[in-house]
Amino acid sequence: MKERYTISRPDYTIGSDAYDKIREVCPPFGKSVVVIGGRRGVEAAQDSLIKSVEGVGLEFTGFLLAEGETTWDCIERLVADHATQEADMVFAVGGGKAIDTAKAVASRLHKPVFTFPTVAGSCAAAARISTIYNEDGSFREFYFLHRPPVHVFLCTRIILQAPEIFLLRGIADTMAKYYEAQIAARGKKLLHKDGIALALSKMCSEPLYEYAEQAIADNRSHTRSTAFEETVLAVVVTSAMVSNYASPEYNGHMANALFSELAALPESERCAHHGGLAAYGVLLLLLADGQEEEFQRFYDFCERLGLATCREGTGASEARVQKVFRATEKKQDVRILPYKITQAMLHEASEKLEAYHAEKEGDSGEKKHVKK
Repeated sequence: MKERYTISRPDYTIGSDAYDKIREVCPPFGKSVVVIGGRRGVEAAQDSLIKSVEGVGLEFTGFLLAEGETTWDCIERLVADHATQEADMVFAVGGGKAIDTAKAVASRLHKPVFTFPTVAGSCAAAARISTIYNEDGSFREFYFLHRPPVHVFLCTRIILQAPEIFLLRGIADTMAKYYEAQIAARGKKLLHKDGIALALSKMCSEPLYEYAEQAIADNRSHTRSTAFEETVLAVVVTSAMVSNYASPEYNGHMANALFSELAALPESERCAHHGGLAAYGVLLLLLADGQEEEFQRFYDFCERLGLATCREGTGASEARVQKVFRATEKKQDVRILPYKITQAMLHEASEKLEAYHAEKEGDSGEKKHVKK
């Protein structure tokens, strides 16, 4: 048992005028700001950021681009930049990878970081980790920050302008967070922080079952709504809270392992969006775990949202999927599940999914059950 541990969490503001809160939140942390983000994210938020700091004594030292993958080379380049060195705080702007890069830069320099997600595609804006990749886009490692972001500014007016594909990605990842955590923790005696994480993880699924379909429609029409805000909060805030509280073994298991392998496939054999890969992994996870009713519930959910409900939806060939299953069996992070994940188990789940999908596609609409 560790001698001690500390749990920290970011505050957050959500709404169409969320950036106005900068005036109250940020000045106590200094007088100078460097903005680090992706090109599209910075372009979307720059005018609003500049307007929001007028008259409060905050000055920008620079607007730096974090393009492409979150790599150590990119992070160290930004750490060494004069604009970063001179700033008292970091504003991380854009999507998940740009925000992860900016968070890592801030952490290396022990500077406070404030996040301004322009899409709701992941929990990166509120999470205490940055995912680091190699130059070719393959996963390298997780970098645990010295402290989480101080505050998350969720401007729904800006996030609503993002393509719906990002929100689909975030929804699928957030649903995976719930199912993986619940299964991984089965039968285990939980510490206080892990118990809180598991309790919170239910808020990664139920609000999405209720609001996600309408949120996608509202994203498409750029309409601010309760459904959209509740979905964004589940994806960005609740999912991150689970990650920040839970021990590593409860964060990311079979569905994530499958996703990592599927995401590493050649571009020509990859799903058009990340969400399809995550959804496919959750479907197989539920079948492997014998949760027929929950599988049917999640399958119908994916079908309504347009997420992958079969192998074809991942873009991967049968041969590639077999390779993915072999790699998934070897993944260390799936060994903490209540049972060993085997290729045979994955093959069986895959066959059940394909049979169920074919039956659903070919039937006139009567209720189906997973074949035993």
